[in-house]
Amino acid sequence: MANLYSDAFDMINPFVIASSPATQGARNVLKSAACRPGAIVLRNYGHGSGGGSFFHPDAEAVYKGKQAFHSHAVGNQIPDTITTLEAYCEEVRTIKAQMDGDIKLWVSIGHYSDIVKGGNWEAEWKRQAKELALAGADAFELHFNTPGVAVAKDRQFNYYQLVSSCTQMIRATVPTVPVMVKLAVESCDALTSMRHAVAAGASAVGPTARWKGFYFDLDWKTTQARPGAGYGGTQANPIVCYTVAEARSKGITIPMFAGGGVYSFDQAIRLIMAGSDLVQLGTLACSAGPQACKRLIEQVGAWMDDHGYTDIPSLKGDALKLFSMPDAFAKDRQNRLGSAYMAAQ
Repeated sequence: MANLYSDAFDMINPFVIASSPATQGARNVLKSAACRPGAIVLRNYGHGSGGGSFFHPDAEAVYKGKQAFHSHAVGNQIPDTITTLEAYCEEVRTIKAQMDGDIKLWVSIGHYSDIVKGGNWEAEWKRQAKELALAGADAFELHFNTPGVAVAKDRQFNYYQLVSSCTQMIRATVPTVPVMVKLAVESCDALTSMRHAVAAGASAVGPTARWKGFYFDLDWKTTQARPGAGYGGTQANPIVCYTVAEARSKGITIPMFAGGGVYSFDQAIRLIMAGSDLVQLGTLACSAGPQACKRLIEQVGAWMDDHGYTDIPSLKGDALKLFSMPDAFAKDRQNRLGSAYMAAQ
């Protein structure tokens, strides 16, 4: 059987249940742990637990890998019962005491709303890092992927400076704990963001696709509106794959935990073959639950067995041969494919 062990942070497999309503608080984290991922990210506290999900055209299209999009900006907002750092740390201790010891627990530090509100948020983030390290967190995640961060202040905000200064700050505060920097793809250059994070001492970078979007029914006056940010879907997968492959071809060598458009095992495999060490499962965990994530992990192993991949290192980056073909070979291949398509037509 294929060995799914990932040497990036000593994980039993390369799958990370991403920060989301599925990881809000100890109860949800322990529920999500049933799928036995390599790591789970405990969601930030103090900004709500999110609302419902909306799939277009429907959930079946998403899970079959068809063209479809997803938004989490729908439905009643669930109140966040965790409102203080002390309570958040207690959730960490509860999880560490009850979750399987071979599953890593990452925790989110701060939230972009802290920066918007102003005040001495840097000191608060450093306080969180110190206390969460004492509570037993295996890694910190700086969550800069949401569209609101990348497009703040009408696209005049210095996103790259934020990534750099915050990464450097947390690394200096608790240098013994890995810092995972989750990055936006929208309204910024992802490669530039990654370079800033690497220079600031990030332990890993995670390009993740979420966009601002405005979708509504034509009879919007009588149906539920679906406005706002947080759009993703199956179409995100090739975009994130390109982001990962470009980063690898341009000299980004630190571990990556990419995410976006992963609703089935083949989409997860593509991210690894493009060069990502780890794969985030966010929407899948929220919309379909731990069993769907468990099934995906098993299907990845089965596919690797069927196709001669013995372990994750043999799979990682395998498609980069396709991404970086010599010009002459690429042109010949393009012409052959074009001729075959015309003949088929």
